Amino acid sequence: MRSLLTAVLLLAILLPVWWWASLRYEDYLLSQERDRIFRDITVRGQALGTALQHRVTLLRGLKAFVDERIAIQEAIHPADFTTLAAALQLGAPGIRSLSVAPEGMPPMVYPATETAPGGDPARDRRQQFRNDLQRAGRLRKPVISSPRPLPPKTMGLTILQVSFRGDLVWGVISMVLELPPVLTEAGLEPVPDDLEVVLQDRSDRVILGNKTTLEGGPVLKKIELPDGMWKLAAIPRQGWKAATARPLLQFRTVTAALVLLLTALISLLAGQGARLRLSVRQRTADLQRALDNYRDQEEHLNRTIENLRRTMRATLEAQAHAVETKDPHSSGHQRRVADLARTIATEMGLPETMIEGIRMAAVIHDIGKIAIPAEVLGKPGQLSEEEFNLIRNHPQAGYDILKEVDFPWPVGRIVWQHHERLDGSGYPLGISGDQILMEARVLAVADVVEAMASDRAYRPMPGLEKGLEEIQARRGILYDPAVVDACIRIFREKDFRLE
Repeated sequence: MRSLLTAVLLLAILLPVWWWASLRYEDYLLSQERDRIFRDITVRGQALGTALQHRVTLLRGLKAFVDERIAIQEAIHPADFTTLAAALQLGAPGIRSLSVAPEGMPPMVYPATETAPGGDPARDRRQQFRNDLQRAGRLRKPVISSPRPLPPKTMGLTILQVSFRGDLVWGVISMVLELPPVLTEAGLEPVPDDLEVVLQDRSDRVILGNKTTLEGGPVLKKIELPDGMWKLAAIPRQGWKAATARPLLQFRTVTAALVLLLTALISLLAGQGARLRLSVRQRTADLQRALDNYRDQEEHLNRTIENLRRTMRATLEAQAHAVETKDPHSSGHQRRVADLARTIATEMGLPETMIEGIRMAAVIHDIGKIAIPAEVLGKPGQLSEEEFNLIRNHPQAGYDILKEVDFPWPVGRIVWQHHERLDGSGYPLGISGDQILMEARVLAVADVVEAMASDRAYRPMPGLEKGLEEIQARRGILYDPAVVDACIRIFREKDFRLE
């Protein structure tokens, strides 16, 4: 009888505590589940933002080409447009067409089987298209349109940018995207099995998913794009309660068992030790399995992040290829410069993150040449002063293309400064000494050595030895001494080869 009274008293004290603890644990599980979903859609949202920003960057490359022709008052030849558009279309999947539509003139479209969005923008009467066009002109930056059907049976987006001659509108530059490849690249198509996902554009129009998802208390991730914010929201497919039901049941089972075991132990005093230890071991195994499942999910997330990094590297290599298609004489130049710059940086003992940034910048350091006519890049013999000035402008053009892309490293500034020199005699900024990023100083030496070791259309190959003599002779004048010393060591002592 005494044992029974003791058990009743203990249960009267412990059961309210157990219920309160289970409620707190339920709140904790909901918080963990929201954090997990937020990490998931953050990765996918960043991937979507990167995918769209990459395509915007390609459109900026086409605009740079158009603006350069406007600046020198030269007509755009259809063959030049077709060559550049074909290279840009290879830069990312899902690019349906590219077009340049001068005001009041027939548009140029690639491929020719497609039609320019809006036809003649000056006469297009669709209100949504005119609203987007007016917004692009007002903001003077790319604008992403609302989704619209594309034949045969898909959805698409249009990226518009208005080009100006002074303060007057010259025309419209546009890119039509098929939406499914962009969503696939971001990991949003097919939709994750365990999530209900909804994607909204800057005007809250639903692009992907069901709007009713927004009524379920979703986790929200904002995606920053050039003309506004998109929103990616998600909830567990089976609902918040069901998502936490199993671990909550495990917790309540384990803790209830502990309460009952504690009550039995105190009330019976003896003989229950072995059974208590067995029960605790079983419940501990359940908790260990739950912990192992969490670790598996964390490992999957790390693999997803690594896949995104590989996608970024592949994107940069595609951009480098787009540049080299215009200048066959420099084929492989950016790749060889990247290998040499990375080896020099490693020899100098620079941090791994800086080395990776140098390599990424080196892969696309000549991206600004995409705005230079192919006949200038491939011209044999001596260049005219005007042609040479066009080539000297490629670091600035490269920076203009890359400056708004959110890399983990200062890639745009490295590309901008890779022709600067220690004494201030470089271009386009004319900066000197420590004003030049260390990454740009490494890239400058690697670029000079590889260029002198290779043939060009306008000159024969001086040779690797001449390149090494050049940097040694200008050490401390044009080139950073530590970078020069490391470069010479890897060739003289470590048998590095340009391949």
